[in-house]
Amino acid sequence: MANDFYGFVYSANYKKGKIEATIGGGANYYEGDHFGKIIWMKYPGTIEKNHEWYLNRGEKGEVSFFGKADYLISDKISVFADLQYRYINYRMKGPDDDLKDLGQHHRYGFFNPKAGLFVTINQNQDAYLSFSVANREPSRADFKEAAGDIQAIPKPETLYDTELGYSIRGRKYSAGANIYAMFYKDQLVPTGELSNTGYSIMTNVEKSSRLGIELTCSLKPLEILNWDFSLTLSRNKINDFVEYYIDYNTSDWTEAYKSKNPGTVDIAYSPSVIGSSDIYVKIYKNTGVHLISKYVGHQYFDNTMSHERMIDPYFVNNLRIDFEPVIKGARSLLIQLLVNNLFNTMYESNAYGGNWYEDGIEKTWSYYFPQSGINYMIRIAVKF
Repeated sequence: MANDFYGFVYSANYKKGKIEATIGGGANYYEGDHFGKIIWMKYPGTIEKNHEWYLNRGEKGEVSFFGKADYLISDKISVFADLQYRYINYRMKGPDDDLKDLGQHHRYGFFNPKAGLFVTINQNQDAYLSFSVANREPSRADFKEAAGDIQAIPKPETLYDTELGYSIRGRKYSAGANIYAMFYKDQLVPTGELSNTGYSIMTNVEKSSRLGIELTCSLKPLEILNWDFSLTLSRNKINDFVEYYIDYNTSDWTEAYKSKNPGTVDIAYSPSVIGSSDIYVKIYKNTGVHLISKYVGHQYFDNTMSHERMIDPYFVNNLRIDFEPVIKGARSLLIQLLVNNLFNTMYESNAYGGNWYEDGIEKTWSYYFPQSGINYMIRIAVKF
């Protein structure tokens, strides 16, 4: 690969009375070559060294403008608006490494608005409400796999996001809650569908959603003790999902391209429970200990909700010791000892795979990414 990226951004601020505003934008241009060169062959024949056997070039230009403003209605209520426009011009030309022609040209114009309300209930409590719309173009990989089939070219995704939040603070605690409702139109997901040239493609699903609540809390019962923790509970679903698959007849190994509708399913890589914790104890005036924990509930790595293609829940703990000695001539010195995966938990944090059918019976292929057992790290930071 060979990549170049150029661009610039600009902004201007305005503040007077109850209004604070910013306008700005930017422009950038990306060009990237994907190519293959033969650097060695035992029997090259007439092929010369560094023979270039494919070259695909991608060019992406983008121009954006934005304006945002905050207006103070009263001492306790303010409103805000954020408007953005993006224009994208994307072109690919040349063959891929399998000599498939990737030539195509796409243009998109997106309007992304956001607006909300912020309320100061009292000096210890705040609340907010916001609504936004976001659009995203397909990635290079999405275009690449769909090349050669005009019906398979994916559409952009659109997200409608509503959020309601509340926070409270006290002398020895703080807490917050954020409720969100995200509704997608044309979200791109893997369905097993193939283009008419036989490539696996990402497919737009008409309706999908993420509904959830994020809870955060910080407690300081003692001067030497602090506990920060968070919990996210969510429901991440695709409505009316259609799965595509190939069913092989093992008597003669002919194949049939089929589909079925399992109904409402979980979105891949979307655990419904995520939790984290950081317990800090100051054991000396310049030494503290953190016990950092993370829990991730089960998640599927495709959209079929098959337990054969699932990442099990895992709970991992890390220990961090912070030591800040006073050294003459240095403004500050920080020495950190990290003990990662303190209890040597065996787990996988990521995976990928899929399925096929033989005589109507589902088969699975999968690859997992096992994480390291207990391991250690020392970090030293000096400021002069």
